[in-house]
Amino acid sequence: MWNPVPLDSSLYQGPSQVTPVRVIGKLEALPLDELSWEDFERIQWRILRDVEGLRYAQIYGERGQAQEGLDVVALAPDGGGVGLQSKKYKRFGPADLKAAVKKFRDTKRPFTIDRLIIGVSIDVKSKTLPPVLADLRKQLRPIELDLWDRQELSLLLRTRPDIVVEFFGDETARAFCLPFELESVVVPSVETVAIREALARTPEETTGAAYLLREARALPDDPERALGLLEEAQRKLRATPFGAYAAQYDAERGRLLARVDRADEAARQCLDEFWAALDLGLTSTADVAHRRLRELVSAGAPPSFTQVAGAASNLYFNPLGAVNDVAGVGEDIDRAHLAALAGEVALANDDSAALSSLSDTIAAAIEGDFRDPVLRTRLRLLAAEATGDWTAILTDARTLKLGYGLLALVTARYARHRALHQEFKEAEALWDDATGDASLARRWSDATTWTLSRRAFREYWNPFTSDELLPLQKALRELGTSPRILSIAESAYESALEALRVDRLRPATISAQRALRDAVSAGDWAGEREARRVLAAALAKADEPGLAARHLARAGAVKEIKELGKQFDDWFIDVTPELSAPNYWTVGTAFRLIEQQADLVPDDLVEVISERILIEIAGAEANELPDIRVLAVSRYNGAVGALAGLAHRLAPEHADKALAHFERQPPLDDEHYRFHDENEAVAVARIALAQPQLAKRACSHLVNLLARSQSARKAAVQKAVDRFIDVTRPLLAELAAKGNHWARETLAFHDTESVSPEQAEAALVRLTIPLIHEAGVFTEGTGAVGDSLLVRGLPGDLLDPAVSELLRRADDVHVGAADRGDYLIAAANLAPRLSAADRGEHFGAAMRIASSPQSSLHDELERGFAHRLGGMRVVRNDMDSRERALFLAACLAGDDGQRTTVRGQAYELLVNGGGESGYWVTRALQQLGAAMREDVGYLLTQGWALRSFAAILWARHGTPVQAGMRLATDSDVRVRRALAEALGGAEPDEVQRPVRDRLAQDPNYSVRSVLA
Repeated sequence: MWNPVPLDSSLYQGPSQVTPVRVIGKLEALPLDELSWEDFERIQWRILRDVEGLRYAQIYGERGQAQEGLDVVALAPDGGGVGLQSKKYKRFGPADLKAAVKKFRDTKRPFTIDRLIIGVSIDVKSKTLPPVLADLRKQLRPIELDLWDRQELSLLLRTRPDIVVEFFGDETARAFCLPFELESVVVPSVETVAIREALARTPEETTGAAYLLREARALPDDPERALGLLEEAQRKLRATPFGAYAAQYDAERGRLLARVDRADEAARQCLDEFWAALDLGLTSTADVAHRRLRELVSAGAPPSFTQVAGAASNLYFNPLGAVNDVAGVGEDIDRAHLAALAGEVALANDDSAALSSLSDTIAAAIEGDFRDPVLRTRLRLLAAEATGDWTAILTDARTLKLGYGLLALVTARYARHRALHQEFKEAEALWDDATGDASLARRWSDATTWTLSRRAFREYWNPFTSDELLPLQKALRELGTSPRILSIAESAYESALEALRVDRLRPATISAQRALRDAVSAGDWAGEREARRVLAAALAKADEPGLAARHLARAGAVKEIKELGKQFDDWFIDVTPELSAPNYWTVGTAFRLIEQQADLVPDDLVEVISERILIEIAGAEANELPDIRVLAVSRYNGAVGALAGLAHRLAPEHADKALAHFERQPPLDDEHYRFHDENEAVAVARIALAQPQLAKRACSHLVNLLARSQSARKAAVQKAVDRFIDVTRPLLAELAAKGNHWARETLAFHDTESVSPEQAEAALVRLTIPLIHEAGVFTEGTGAVGDSLLVRGLPGDLLDPAVSELLRRADDVHVGAADRGDYLIAAANLAPRLSAADRGEHFGAAMRIASSPQSSLHDELERGFAHRLGGMRVVRNDMDSRERALFLAACLAGDDGQRTTVRGQAYELLVNGGGESGYWVTRALQQLGAAMREDVGYLLTQGWALRSFAAILWARHGTPVQAGMRLATDSDVRVRRALAEALGGAEPDEVQRPVRDRLAQDPNYSVRSVLA
C-alpha cells in the first residue's frame, strides 16, 4: 500500500541521535552502518530530497516491519519517477540485489518509475556483484538502475556538511566534507516546534485534545462530565500557538453549558470572542460568534448579550459612519467596548456633535469595572478629544503610569490633535517622542508608522524636507514587524481598494471606514489621508458626495475634490462647514470645491461664502492665517479661486472690498507672477462686468495684470477689456507705447488705425517670409495670430501673399499641429479682407488641408512620447489641425457650392473622429448660416460644442419641436447655457415656453441668469 509521506513522518524529523566517529586526519567514508535503521532511512530521504531535489514522496509498507527497509517513490524536478529501496544489511551480495529487483518488478506503484535506486548501508565489495548488476541494468532498460552503497552515499554527502553535521556531528563533518564554514544555527523555540508538529498532525492530536474530545462525545447522557472533558481539551489547545482551534468547539461547549444551566457563561465567552474578532477586523469570525450568541440566548442566556453584539454590528457595519446611542447596553466591559467603538466612529468621521453627545457615555465607561488598560486608554483619549482637555491623560502617560507602549500611543494621538490645529513644530516633536517611546516598548511597526507620519505632515509646513527622515524610517522598518499597541485590521485598506475596484460599494465603504478608524485611533497621519481618499471614492460612487467631500477636504485632496465637483455637475455639495476648520489645508481644499461648483451655489449661500472669502483674504493680507501658497491646498489661493467663481454674484460692498484687496497688492516686475494670477483676473473681470460703478477701477487693474501675466488672458477675462474698451483704451495705448505686445494686439483688434505703419509693415514681413528649417530642430510658438491683428487694416492685395504663406506653413512637414492651428486662425482673421477672387483661390488649399494634410515630422516625434507608461510623456490635445483648416475654408467660402463642400467635410471629420472637441467644426458650420437649420437632429448626437450650436439653431427656428426639451435637459451645462442665452430676452411662443420654464429651474446660476 502506497501512502503519501505526511508532514509528521519520521522521515522529516532529525536523527534520533548524533552518531560521531573518532577521526584522525581525513575521513574517506561516513559510518552509515552505525546509524539506526530509522536514521539510515532519514539520511537517504534527505539525499533524495535535498541533494537530488525529489518531491511528492510516497512510502510502501508499514513502519516497523521485519525487513528494516523502506520503499519510497518520488518525482524528480524533470518530472521523472524515482524509486528507492533502503537496505540496512550487514552483508549484501548478488542474491540480495536480484531479490531487490524482483521485488521492484512485482510491486505496483502509484506512478511510472524511470530510475530505481537501491541504497545499502555498507560497502559492497563482492567481486561477483558487478556482472550481476550489469545484467540487471540491461533487463530493466529503459529504467535506470543505481546501487548506492556506503561509498556512493558518502560521495553524495561530501558537499553537504549541513546534513553530515546533523547526523554525525561537527568533528566528523570537518574530517569528511570539503572545506566549509558553519553559519550560526537558530535554535527553534518551543512554540515553533509545536507549530511544526501541529501542522503535521493537527493540534488536537499533538496536544492530546483529540482523545478528550472523543471521550466527551461518548457521553451523551452525562453533560456535566462531557463538559469537563471538552473544556480540558480546549485548555490544552489554548496552551499552544494554535489556540484558535479551541474556538471551533465553543458551539459544542455552549450546548453543553445550556444543558447544565450555564448558558450565560457560554454567552460571556462568546461575546468576548466577538469583541476580539471585531478588534482585529475579522468580520466573518465576529458574524459566527454573533450567530452562536443567538443560539445561546435561545437556550437560556440573557438577551442582553445579543443586544450588545447587535449594537456593535450596527456601528461597525454602518457604511456612512452613523453613531447610535449605546448607553446602558451590556456589562461594564461591553459598555466600554461600545463607547470606544462609537466614539472612534464619530472621531474618524469628524462628527464633533456625535462625539460630544457621547461624552457622558464615555465618562461612565471609563469608570467601569474591567481590566483592559488599552481599552481604558482608548476611552480616555476619546474623552480628551471630546472635551479638549488632555491634561490628565498626558500626565498619567508621561509619568509612565501607563507604560511605554501606551505612552507612545497617547503621544501620537496628541500629535495628531496638535497637527490639526496647525501647531506644526510641536506636532512633529510629539510624533518624534512617540517613535522613541514605541522603540523602548519594542513596537517597531508603530515606530515606523509614526516616522512616516512625521514625513507626511512635513508636506503641510516644511515641504521638500520629508526625505530627510527616510533613512530613519528605513532603519526602523529593517528591525522587523511587531505587534501593534492597538489592535488593527491589517488588510482593511487593501480590502477597500479591491472591493472598490469591482464596484462592491458597501464592503468597500465598511472596510475604508475601518481603515480610517484604525489610522485616526493610532495617530497615523499618512494612513489617515489614504483611508479618507478611498472612503471618499466609495462614497462618491454611492451618491454620497457630501460625505465624500468632507473626507477629501480633511485629507487635503485638491485634485480629487475638484473631480468630485465635476462628477456632480448638477448637484451642489455644501462644504461651507469645512471653511471653519482649524487648519488651512481643509479650508483651502473646501474652497477648491466651491470654485469648481461656483455656478451651483444657491443664491442664499453666496453672501455667506463671500463674507468668508473676504475674511480669508483680509487675514492673508494681515499675515494672520498660516498658509503655504506654493501648495495646492493653500487657503488663500483657494479663496481667490472661489472668489473668481462667484465674483459676478457679489453684493456691491463685497465686490468693492475684493477689488480693493487686489489693488493693495505690492507691484510685481513684468517677469514675475503670482500663483493666483488667473483667478484674480477672472474675479476682477467679472466684477467689472457685473458692477458698472466699479468698472473703471476694475479695468484699470485688469489691464495691468493682463499686460504682465500671459496665463491670465482667458476669453472670459478679455471680454471685460473689450466691453469697456473706452475705459481701457488709454491704458492699452500707454502699455503699447512701452512695447507690450498684448496691449498692441488688443488695440489693433478694436481699431486697426491704432497700429502704426511701421508696426503693420513689420508684422506683414513676419507673416510673409518663408520659414527656414534646420535638420533635427523644431520650434514652437508663432505669434501669427497677434500679427494678423496688426495687419488687418492693410489692403487685401497686400494680405493675399500673407494668407498664401500661412497656408504653406500650415501644411509644412516641419511644423507641429499646434503651430499649424495658429497659422490657420491667423489666415481666417485675414480672410474677410481678401477679394472674392483671392478667397476662391485659397479655398481649395484650405479644404485640402482640412481633408488630408501632410504628416508632421514634429508630431510624429512627439507621438513617441505619448504612451501612458512612458518614462517621459508629452500630452497634447491639439494634435490635429484639420478642424481649424475647415474653419478657414468656411471663412473663405463665397457661394453655396463651397458652403456645401464645407458642410460635407465637417460631417466627414465628425464621422471619422477627426479634430479634438468639435469646437472648430462648430465654428465652421456657424459660418454657413440658416442652411444648418435642418441638421439640428444630427447635431444633437455630437459633442457639447455642436449641441450648443443646435441649441442656438433651435432657439431661432423652433424645429424639431422635441429637440427643445432635450437640449434644456442636456447633461452639459454649456449646452443649456447656450440655449438659455439664445432664448433670453425674447417673448416666448408656445413651443418655447415649457423649455424656458425648465431652464428657469436649472441648478446652474449662469443658465438662469442669461435666460433672464
